[in-house]
Amino acid sequence: MLQVLRITDRSRDSQIRGLEIEYFTWVNAQLTEEFGIALDINALIANDFAHMEIYLPPDGGLFLAEDGANLVGMIFLTKLREGVGQIRRMYVRSADRRRGIGRALFEAAIAYARDIGYTSLLLESPMSWKGAHALYHSLNFEATAMYPESEVPEHLRKYWVFMQLNLGLV
Repeated sequence: MLQVLRITDRSRDSQIRGLEIEYFTWVNAQLTEEFGIALDINALIANDFAHMEIYLPPDGGLFLAEDGANLVGMIFLTKLREGVGQIRRMYVRSADRRRGIGRALFEAAIAYARDIGYTSLLLESPMSWKGAHALYHSLNFEATAMYPESEVPEHLRKYWVFMQLNLGLV
C-alpha cells in the first residue's frame, strides 16, 4: 500500500541518499545525452546533505513515497522567498512510474506548501521531459518566466521549462 511520508528530521538520511544517487544518476544520463553535460553527482549530494535544513520544517518539506517496505519516490520543497516555494528533486523509481506516485508526492507537497503559507510554487525542468510536464499541467502548473533563483546555467535556459502554481487557484 502506498504511503507518502513527510520527513521532519535527519533519521532517514541513508534512504534519502540512496534515492538521491538514483535521481542524480538518472538526471545525469539525461543531461549527458541531450546536452553533453556531466554532473558531479557526489558534490550535488554532499551539498544537499550539508544544507538539509532547507528541505525540513519550518520552511521546507521532504516527502518520501513507500510501497510496503519499499521506498519508491521523493519530492523536496524549499523556500525561495516570502510566500514562494520551489519543488525540487521529484523522482519516482523507473519500475514504479505510471502508478500515480508522482501525483501523490506532488499533492502532499502542494498541501503542505499551502499549510505553511506559500502562495505559489515554482519548478523547472528540461523541455524534453514531456511526461513530467503533463503531470505538472494536470496539477495546474502554468508556464512562467525564469525566476531569479533558478540555478539553470544561462546557456541552457532556452532548453528549459519554468512553471508556477498559484496556490490560491487550486
